[in-house]
Amino acid sequence: MENLRYQFISTIVLCSLLFPHMSWGDEFPAIYNSETSTEAVMMPAEQAAATMQVPEGFQVQLYAAEPEVQNPIAMAWDDRGRMWVAENFTYAEGTKHFELALRDRVLIFEDEDNDGKADSRKVFTDKVQMLTSVEVGRGGVWLMCPPRLLFIPDANQDDIPDGPAQVMLDGFKVGTDSYHNFANGLRWGPDGWLYGRCGHSCPGLLGTPGTPQEDRVPIEGGIWRFHPERKTVEVLCHGTVNPWGHDWDQHGELFFINTVIGHLWHMLPGSHFKESFGESTNPGVYERMDTIADHYHYDRTGSWQDSRDGAANNYGGGHAHIGMMIYQAQQWPEQYRHQLFTLNMHGRRANVERLDRDGAGYVGCHEPDFFLAEDPYFRGLEISVGPDGNVFVIDWSDTGECHERNGVHRTSGRIFKICYGKESTPQPLPKPYCLQGEGKLPTLWKQYQAGETTPEMLRSLLQDEDEHVRVWAIRLLTDFWPLDTLMGPKPNAVYPDDPDTRAELVRLAREDESGLVQLVLASTLQRLPVEHRAELARELVQHKAFAHDKDLPFLTWFGLIPVGEDFPMELVEVAQKCQWPATMKWIARNLAANIETSPEAIDALLASAESMPHELQESILFGMNEAFQGWRSAAKPSHWDRFTKQSFVENHPAIVRDLSTLFGDGLALEEIRQIALDRDADLKMRMTALQTLIDARPDDLRSICEKLLSQKMLNTVALKGLALYDDPKVAENLIKNYRRFEQTDRPSVLETLVSRPKFAKVLLDQVEAGKSQIGLEVITPFHARQIASLNDAELTKRLSEVWGELRDTPAERQAQIAMLQEQLQPNRLSQADLRAGRGLFRKTCSQCHMLYGDGSKIGPDLTGAQRSSLDYLLSNILDPSGIVSKDYRMTMLMTEDGRVINGLVVAKNQKSLTIQTPNEQQTIPLDEIEAMQETTLSPMPEGLLDKLSPEELANLFGYLMHTNQVPLPEGFE
Repeated sequence: MENLRYQFISTIVLCSLLFPHMSWGDEFPAIYNSETSTEAVMMPAEQAAATMQVPEGFQVQLYAAEPEVQNPIAMAWDDRGRMWVAENFTYAEGTKHFELALRDRVLIFEDEDNDGKADSRKVFTDKVQMLTSVEVGRGGVWLMCPPRLLFIPDANQDDIPDGPAQVMLDGFKVGTDSYHNFANGLRWGPDGWLYGRCGHSCPGLLGTPGTPQEDRVPIEGGIWRFHPERKTVEVLCHGTVNPWGHDWDQHGELFFINTVIGHLWHMLPGSHFKESFGESTNPGVYERMDTIADHYHYDRTGSWQDSRDGAANNYGGGHAHIGMMIYQAQQWPEQYRHQLFTLNMHGRRANVERLDRDGAGYVGCHEPDFFLAEDPYFRGLEISVGPDGNVFVIDWSDTGECHERNGVHRTSGRIFKICYGKESTPQPLPKPYCLQGEGKLPTLWKQYQAGETTPEMLRSLLQDEDEHVRVWAIRLLTDFWPLDTLMGPKPNAVYPDDPDTRAELVRLAREDESGLVQLVLASTLQRLPVEHRAELARELVQHKAFAHDKDLPFLTWFGLIPVGEDFPMELVEVAQKCQWPATMKWIARNLAANIETSPEAIDALLASAESMPHELQESILFGMNEAFQGWRSAAKPSHWDRFTKQSFVENHPAIVRDLSTLFGDGLALEEIRQIALDRDADLKMRMTALQTLIDARPDDLRSICEKLLSQKMLNTVALKGLALYDDPKVAENLIKNYRRFEQTDRPSVLETLVSRPKFAKVLLDQVEAGKSQIGLEVITPFHARQIASLNDAELTKRLSEVWGELRDTPAERQAQIAMLQEQLQPNRLSQADLRAGRGLFRKTCSQCHMLYGDGSKIGPDLTGAQRSSLDYLLSNILDPSGIVSKDYRMTMLMTEDGRVINGLVVAKNQKSLTIQTPNEQQTIPLDEIEAMQETTLSPMPEGLLDKLSPEELANLFGYLMHTNQVPLPEGFE
């Protein structure tokens, strides 16, 4: 409903822009503050500037402040040296997301006498909403108003729109949960494209208006760009969390800032970057690229959530970074030239990074922080070089972080100017700043934007002595070649026929020793037709100097993913030349995963492996092992036996034994059977062996599992094997041995007992008869719902007779919420036993959630949630399916052997999927799934609080709402 609401309102906003007669009127809605009480006291604007700590020789001036500017979210510069500011008033607290009774606006400030203070202020437009960014150029003003990119023409630059706004792009989704991840960051690049950013929790399908769904470009976090004349959009990289700042260095390399996980990234088209949770939706992306920073701005031994409130000040301030610039002007001292600056939200400071070359690419090294703001309301959102070479910082001016959980303080806002030395004469600002000057690169970029370059001229630059010129010659030669999307090549992609350029790229891959050139060539793989990729990759992977590079093996593999699907024997040829262990592993994994359709390819790789170094042979083994996770059997490659006679296998007997079993080796299977049953063998080895037997499904599997059912730890694995048999005697045996399971493993027994109608009937019958080791009290509403989902009318009737009716209406949930609100008053929570509460969290919640670094990352990390709000906690615990984002929707599986499994799908490939139930993860082959349905429900079990006493409830909620971690109670590890 929230998304529909946003779409409805944004349509009204858009109509008023497209059709001026549909005016909202001249009256701008009154701005109001929605923040709740706070202990922090806002400094007056002048005092905030005066108390800001900066290095010697620098001064901080107040360029503008409330009421002239309020809630500034972004800024840009025009070619007259004027500052354009986007004000956002519609962004609201988490319970509301957006206040759509308000509007946003775009302002123009000018310092006419260059005294560091704005002398004039104009309103360009005040009829937009959900405004995150502004940029000026190409005949008008560009506004990012998710879900749309808008263009308001102003060709005569009179600061009055020439006509209605035009929708240039749409499809930028605004998430219902992490809505602060929405699209932002408009900036012109040196290539003449308009660049932007988007967070991973606001995935979208981008295209010009009217683009069919199948032709749109998917985005799930990362950097995108749009060409105004060609009307082309590309998503350049994928992943991270919430990038909110980027810039180009003097060589035109794009770096961007991120939050939560690694903070600094080098943008190379085609990259797949790590995210805070989950896996890539592209099944061929097995692992992802990491931050280029060699440090973090918080203590990584704990949770990133612990970096708030000054806890990370000794590390750089915390996990949240917003705004970024690479200083390239002349006004500041030389030591700051080419340094990267970013604003650290919780640290109220500017972090500084030194960009050094490292391997093929770059590493970000921590330099001393540049400034520190004393005002507790300081929330810097953007930092930018101004026309006189000094630096400007916009301040949202609020106490809440990006989630705004305590409301929004809209009536304040500041813009600071940080100056060094005497005031200098303002100069026209290039866009981006790296276009400044007359060197080779600025000249090339200007010529390219003016249409003055030719392919012949650009190919000649591939011989230039400067690696950065060669890099940009590659980029500009292939600038309009179609780039792979998140899921691979576009089905309807049209590639240019340019054999001369392709031949030069192959020559460079073979001869050029520059790691940066090699990186850009690897990136360019994803702009080539699939049939031409192996030719280039064969040259790239031979450079031993980059065998363990942190980026190049990844980027090369990302370009090779479709080669494995379309031309597997060409991928083998790449492997035969490959000197990089990581890329070799991914090639082997891909070829092994496709053994059913192209068995000759993995066999050819194994044949070639005999002459490879041990490290590469190990990579092949590891890749095959990963590929066959979740498989029951596979045809044995003809060269497998010879491959396993290599000396390196002595270090990996378990992997070789498991794969041999998978390939139907009876001797290996018997050895595994003996290990599983050997009471003197290592327990972990026995558990692994038993799991291998379960995957292999020998005829005597049931009897083996039954023999091990009484042995603790092993019985948790045996349980998985017995779950395969649709026989009520299995259920009777499980119930009989229930107490032999560890306390923490008993929920998995219950989960198994409610997965089949025959099992559930035995359970209910024995519970009713009072003969079971399982009491009625341990059967939760989740188990009852699971039984009901089996769709057996007689069984549902028995459930009602034994357990009770499933009554769970919205009214009843609201009544329960109201009752607990009354029960969990602040005076009661203040007396809670927090250590006992943590123990309850460990038993009840930690299988899926993390809090203060403790628990699992299956569901959302609760540390950053609105835990100070009892209403928020109660509504999400008692009504978990009220609002569920796409990342956390429950899926119902029915397997061929008759089980019904409800849980969260956490991974899926072409052969299997992994589902997280409330108690465990299960990997199930796709061909064993009879039906699968994604629901709108949360996998979080309902009724979690039903069995807790009033004291336990107070302890649990007291812990959940506490601001710090506490020790575990006695008896917990």
